[in-house]
Amino acid sequence: MGIEAEALEVYHHSPSVADFELVVAPVHLSPGNPALDRARRLKKRVITHHQAVGEVVGPSLNPKITVFEVTGTHSKTSTALLLSKMLSGRKRVVSHTTRGIEIWQNGEPRVLQTGLSIAPANVIPAVEAADAQEAEALVTEVSLGGTGIADCGILTSFSGDYRIAAGTKWASTAKLQMVSLAKENLRLIANTDSGLSADISFGARGLVQAEEHRLLFGGDSVALDLGEDLDFQGYKTAIAGAAAAALAAGLGKGQIASALDGFDGFSGRMKVTRQGDLTILDSSNSGLKVRDVNLALDRAAGAAAARGGLALVVGEEAETVCEGMNVPELVALLLERREEIDLLVLVGERLAPFAAGLGAGTARNLEDGIEQVKAGGQKMRLLCVKCFR
Repeated sequence: MGIEAEALEVYHHSPSVADFELVVAPVHLSPGNPALDRARRLKKRVITHHQAVGEVVGPSLNPKITVFEVTGTHSKTSTALLLSKMLSGRKRVVSHTTRGIEIWQNGEPRVLQTGLSIAPANVIPAVEAADAQEAEALVTEVSLGGTGIADCGILTSFSGDYRIAAGTKWASTAKLQMVSLAKENLRLIANTDSGLSADISFGARGLVQAEEHRLLFGGDSVALDLGEDLDFQGYKTAIAGAAAAALAAGLGKGQIASALDGFDGFSGRMKVTRQGDLTILDSSNSGLKVRDVNLALDRAAGAAAARGGLALVVGEEAETVCEGMNVPELVALLLERREEIDLLVLVGERLAPFAAGLGAGTARNLEDGIEQVKAGGQKMRLLCVKCFR
C-alpha cells in the first residue's frame, strides 16, 4: 500500500512505538501489554489485525468474487467446508480453513496450500488464491471476528464463550468485529444463541433448522439423506449455518439438501472409518476441546465394549496450535473415564508427566500415537489430538 511498515515482537520485548503513526494489534493482546499501552498513551491510531486486513484487501478485491467470512466459538471449520461443498455445485469456490486453502468443484475439494492458520492475515493469500483460480466465491474461516470484506458474514455460535486478552474481554466481543467492521451491504447469518438480529437466523427457533432427517426453512421441510456414520449432533450447527448461508446466496432448498446426500463427516471431525473389523473414530483437529473428547468417548465407549476394546490417543501437538488443551480438565476427565479405555496414549510434553498416574503411554504427536496403538488389538481406536491436519 506504500506505507512504511515494521513488524514488532511484543510478547517478549517492549519495543518503542514512538516513531509510528499507526499501530496494528491483535485483539487477543492484553491491554496492559507495554507496547500497546504506550501506543495509546501517545495517542497513536490503534486498529485491530482484522481491520488492517480489510484495509489492505478491500480496495483491490475482485468484485466478481462473493466473499463469505465465518467466525464463532465453535463449528467454524465444518460450517465453512459444508458451505463450500454446497456452493460448489453451481460455482467455482475457494475455501480457507484450518485445513488450508482448497478449490472446490461439484462438491469435491483439491488442496492448494496448507500450513496456514486462521489468523486474519491469512485472508490475504486466500483472496489471492481465489483471484488466481478465477473463483466465483471465497469462503474463509477467521479467528475472532471478520475483516470487513465479506458480502455474507456467518456467526456460527456464541455458546462456550471464553476469555481472551489476559482475561480482560470475552471472545464473543472480538467476534462482533464481523458486525462492527462490516461493509454496508453485508448479509448477516447468525445462530440464535448470539442474540443478534440477523438477516437469516439458524439454530433453535431460527429460520433455518437442521434435524437428523430434514432441513426446516421456516414452514418448509426438505428431506435429508445423511451418511449412516455421521455424528449428527456434532454437525448440527454447521449443517444449519451452512444451509442458511447457501439460502442467502440464492441456492434452492432442494439443492442445499441434495449437496448433503451421503455426507458422513470431514476428516478429524468425528469421522468414522472402517477397516474390516476395526473402527477408527477420528476427532483430531485444531479446535478440539476437552468437552469434545468427552463427547467422542460417549460415542466410542459403548461400541468399543461390544467390539473388543477401546484405544484412545489424546492430547496436543502444542507447537502447531496457538491455544493448547486445558490439561488439568483433560486429566480429570481421563481419570474419571479411565476404566472405559483399554489402551491410553498421551500426546505432547505437557501431558507426559501424568502418564504414570493414568497407566498410559506417551507419544510426540498424532502419527506416533497411532503407531503405538496399532499393535494393541483393540477394535475401536479413538483419536483426539489437538493439531492442524
